[in-house]
Amino acid sequence: MSVQCIPYSSPRSAFVEAIERDGCVIVSDFTNDSTLEEARKEVQPYLDTQDTNSTVGALNGGTKTCTRLVGRSKTVREKFFSDPVYQDMVRHFLNRTTTNWMGDDAETNTCPPLLSIGITMDTRPGSAAQRLHRDDKNHHARHVAAEKYAPDRDMLFGMFVPGCDTFRANGATRIVPGSHLWGDDKPDFSTPSGGKFGKVVDAELKKGEAFMMLGSLYHGAGEYSMKDGNRMVHIMFCCSGSYRQEEISYLSYPVEDVKQYSDVVQERLGWRQSEPNLGWVDLKSPEFLLA
Repeated sequence: MSVQCIPYSSPRSAFVEAIERDGCVIVSDFTNDSTLEEARKEVQPYLDTQDTNSTVGALNGGTKTCTRLVGRSKTVREKFFSDPVYQDMVRHFLNRTTTNWMGDDAETNTCPPLLSIGITMDTRPGSAAQRLHRDDKNHHARHVAAEKYAPDRDMLFGMFVPGCDTFRANGATRIVPGSHLWGDDKPDFSTPSGGKFGKVVDAELKKGEAFMMLGSLYHGAGEYSMKDGNRMVHIMFCCSGSYRQEEISYLSYPVEDVKQYSDVVQERLGWRQSEPNLGWVDLKSPEFLLA
């Protein structure tokens, strides 16, 4: 099964149908060379200041990163993250609408999604392939096998915007179309397409395209087997807005006060990273900000 590639100008229903079927879609004509160059210029200074490559989570030491991406790159923020097609898909898959009773009155409310992560990954020669994984593992999401996609199944939705062509030799993302419908049993990625489990394929992208996927899709960057060059990809994921505290503790309690709190209180206020890889700042557990 190959990844569907749909022109940016297509009806929104075409993207929804592709994502519900495969768990992902390639969007052609998403951006252009000049916009990608502006984004590169904005993130390059942060990549250049890194002395070592990241080994956090699925990263294995062959990748430089620019965290805080939505704040550090105006182009990524306004052209990619704010893009109408991406945000329409985010709302479609991650909005949560429920009706609750307040006495005899029914109240219906919709919780909008939130940015979960914005990061540029710049992969270099020697980077090994990532293990295939689901990104919603960070939120400890559980999955029930299904024949057909149902609303509210996912809590994470992402987009990858490459700054260059991506292909097998420079580590294009490997994906398993249809794996968003799997349960939580151990997968067998060697089974040919059409069996119980799916086939691993390369999500090769042309410069100017974007790749959108659900957080429940099995995927992983491929091996960078070339001897030179790099593969820069701007990545942004949103999560369902209900995955947050009722009170925003990071704004309610001044950092200088939090420094005096006990370890257990600091942890309950969110100043400890949850494994794997949830609640970090610059890929580090945030207690370093309390030192």
